[in-house]
Amino acid sequence: MFLSVIIPVYNEDKNIAAVLQEHALLWSRYPKEIVGDWELVCLNDASTDQTAVILKEIASKNSHVRILINSINQGITPSFLRLIRESHGTHIYMTAGDGQWPAENLARLLSVLQETKADLVVGVREQRMKVYNPWRSLLSYGFNLCAYLLFGVRAKDANGIKLGRREVFDIPISCQSFFSEIERLIEAKKKQYVITYAPVLFLPRIHGKERGGNFKNIVSTFKDMFVYRFKQSMRIP
Repeated sequence: MFLSVIIPVYNEDKNIAAVLQEHALLWSRYPKEIVGDWELVCLNDASTDQTAVILKEIASKNSHVRILINSINQGITPSFLRLIRESHGTHIYMTAGDGQWPAENLARLLSVLQETKADLVVGVREQRMKVYNPWRSLLSYGFNLCAYLLFGVRAKDANGIKLGRREVFDIPISCQSFFSEIERLIEAKKKQYVITYAPVLFLPRIHGKERGGNFKNIVSTFKDMFVYRFKQSMRIP
């Protein structure tokens, strides 16, 4: 296994150093019989704080860390899609640079991946309702519920962290909003990839601002969801 840990980063200068150090420490101690090689690939999505400086310094000291740069802010989904394209691994782990996903989650998902022989493991934040405010909790619940009602996919936590074979992440994705991860699960299911779920840790954000629940993201996500549903009903590729 060659593992690519991919992390989009936007204005996380208070968090990203600890996130990278925690993941690098975990994998420097991991048996090579399980993970032959690994890389940490970060995409700086046109941050306006000191994120770029911190990433450059870390990469200069650790050959396993690679830095990609967007000169113009693209947002979370386009950033993840670029990270997938430019990562080198046979397996990919999607996570965030905000410090809410401890590195031990990766070890948890890898263990489940090996035990179940699944193609993709999705991390489920069982305590996310305690971390999020009521509005963000309602959005999260409604998003995953719509995935089931409209597509029959029990997403559980579609936009949580994921670990799986590269082939699953290489599935073409048309949507550019948070719905893209529901689309990935739907298309993977069509191709008969095995998907399983595992509980993971999710911590309150200590530094920075959570941006996932803003109005623009909500509108684009539900717009993509219903456009995709219409195309499916009309059998439009």
